[in-house]
Amino acid sequence: MKKHIVVIGGGVVGASILYQLAKNGYSNSILLEKDQFASGSTFKSGGFIRIYHTDSYLTDLARDSFQTFLNFEETYGCSCGYVKTGLLNLIPDLWTEKANNVVEQLKKWGCNIEIVSNQEGKNRFPSIKWGGVGAAVYEPDGGYADPLLTTRVWIDKARSLGVLALEGVEVNKIMVDNNRVMGVDTSVGFIHADIVILATGAWSDKFIKQLGLHYSVRSKHIQIQYFKRPESASIPPAFIDNITDLYSKPEQNELQLIGYPTNEWDINPDESKAILFDEAKKVKKMAKERFDWIDQSRFSGGRLSFDGYTPNERGIIKEISNVNGLILATGWSGTGFKLSPAIGKRTIQIIKAFK
Repeated sequence: MKKHIVVIGGGVVGASILYQLAKNGYSNSILLEKDQFASGSTFKSGGFIRIYHTDSYLTDLARDSFQTFLNFEETYGCSCGYVKTGLLNLIPDLWTEKANNVVEQLKKWGCNIEIVSNQEGKNRFPSIKWGGVGAAVYEPDGGYADPLLTTRVWIDKARSLGVLALEGVEVNKIMVDNNRVMGVDTSVGFIHADIVILATGAWSDKFIKQLGLHYSVRSKHIQIQYFKRPESASIPPAFIDNITDLYSKPEQNELQLIGYPTNEWDINPDESKAILFDEAKKVKKMAKERFDWIDQSRFSGGRLSFDGYTPNERGIIKEISNVNGLILATGWSGTGFKLSPAIGKRTIQIIKAFK
């Protein structure tokens, strides 16, 4: 328990890891964030919460995380901003059999989840258009939470358990000697560490290249737009659309968040930019596939975010064998918020296995 541990990155993943370290008695832990906590991709996250993924590994992580958000206030005594909208995962015909198998297994594990056919979906959820949809995985408890609130709660709870969390301290380099982590060189000097946990999302490539590691975490823009629904429009559930690649959720004041993937790779996350208006127009055009009111909506701005992407979009959570004491917990490809409780727990499992 006397290991000195540094977590680099003060977003929701880093905060979850720090809280788990504190909870498990690793009192010599410190989190370092070069800006403000949750100021990177966490700040701009849509905060979707769901279990079902097309990848069983991500489904397992999401299932392990889901109850944390549902029981957040009971556990921590304060809110994470959870809003239950229900969540539809719209899938094409070709995916229906596999989705059925996954849903049946999740139901056996006690998850509140079901398959909805195209016709049933049209009847139950007329607020969206069902063209091209084979079926949908519906999670009645799905929705979204507030990533900023969640991050702050975990950091505050971790601090109350005796660990440190510092804003405004930049890590310049992870120091290694004879293939073993020695600490980190920072803007306030050298900090000794036996274990360094890299939870830096879109900034991870800098450290990976410094260490000569053969891992790929590419930075990519993520853009979301807001449209104000006309008063006559009914409120739709949140959804992930595997046919059009749209994703959407209702928010307060008749706002509808609608996102669509961009193709801007290897961006500099330190360069703050306004939204890409051509992308916003593309989103509105695509949104006609799901909303019959989109032409009557009012464009209401948006957010240009980013994240770190691995080639398989599964993220990385592992000890690096050729750098003793280094753990990567990064590259979550825009899904890190909903998975963050499980990432924190699995990081602890890795540390406990250290000799």
